[in-house]
Amino acid sequence: MKLLLLSGSFHSQSKSLAILKSVENLLSGHTTETPKLDTLPFFNEDLNKNKPASIVGLMDSIEHADGIVICTPEYNHSIPAVLKNALDWASRPAFNSCLKDKPVTIITQADSPVGGARAQAHVKLIMDAILSDIHVSHEMMITPISKVITNGVISDEKTLSRLERHVTDFLRFIEKRR
Repeated sequence: MKLLLLSGSFHSQSKSLAILKSVENLLSGHTTETPKLDTLPFFNEDLNKNKPASIVGLMDSIEHADGIVICTPEYNHSIPAVLKNALDWASRPAFNSCLKDKPVTIITQADSPVGGARAQAHVKLIMDAILSDIHVSHEMMITPISKVITNGVISDEKTLSRLERHVTDFLRFIEKRR
């Protein structure tokens, strides 16, 4: 299986990228790709007519993926602009995009006790509008993230166990759709 891993942050200490690295380790035997969403231009209808190569590449990666794992922090009770921008690009044409019917699972992380619940809800709302196939499962929210990750690696065994269960369940979700 090919899985696309989308991060909502790309700074040098990104907890979302650290989580996706753990997800990638759990997906040994599968192909993964983590596109650099922070290099994409802002969505602009004028650019949509002749999409930049970076956008065409992202849409091609989505098209050929069997499923997508989104991991994001919560910024101001919502999702980071870099993730929203990528989803806006990939959601075209409306109701018939490369994201339509694509299996998607969502992981959020925060130091807040709420664990990014609002970001989780916003990603679900966006993916529902795009007509993606949202993985219905226990919500994977990791908190308090600063105590779960040490030196860029998930160091909490309970979190690793939950993450493994979540990823395994997502793979089953994808398989059932085939």
